[in-house]
Amino acid sequence: MSVAVYTKAASAYHWIIAAPLIGSVGCVLQAQQAPKAEKGLWMHRHKSLGLLTGMLVAPRLAYRLINRKKYDIGHVTGTGSVEGMAATLSHYSLYAFMTIMPASGIAMGYYGGKGLPFFGTSFSGITHTPETKKGNLAIAGQSFSIHKTLGTYGKFLIPLHVAGAFKHYFTGAGIFSRINPFRGGPKH
Repeated sequence: MSVAVYTKAASAYHWIIAAPLIGSVGCVLQAQQAPKAEKGLWMHRHKSLGLLTGMLVAPRLAYRLINRKKYDIGHVTGTGSVEGMAATLSHYSLYAFMTIMPASGIAMGYYGGKGLPFFGTSFSGITHTPETKKGNLAIAGQSFSIHKTLGTYGKFLIPLHVAGAFKHYFTGAGIFSRINPFRGGPKH
């Protein structure tokens, strides 16, 4: 079956961001279950992968905005109107999740003053002064609230997305050829 496909660049962005995003979610879930002595290591991994996701999402969003028409390839053949609306909603929700989660995590670490761990190194947080400490910590606290709430519910978007892809795959739609960066077709 012939299906409309995303560009190779869009397909590559999909998979390049999927890896650290899924890794970040997996690490925080592991941290929640880990013994106290291991939590710090898992949270360091979570924050590092989250920061990497944030760094990669910015160019992906820019590419998507610049190339809007190339993303307008329609739904898989046979998709009903309700299913199509659900797919569109879930995709936009995933974009919000992969944008807001790193942004709120970065704000939390920076304004909290602890900085941003990134694998073997870290980026400094803001230096509090008596005049700015209260406001900075308020931003960090609000960012934590957003991060925790969105993370509690948003983590279900990934398995929902994967389930939708496999539903299409098992019903004969060429879903994985749409998002395969190694196939023939347009590069960008």
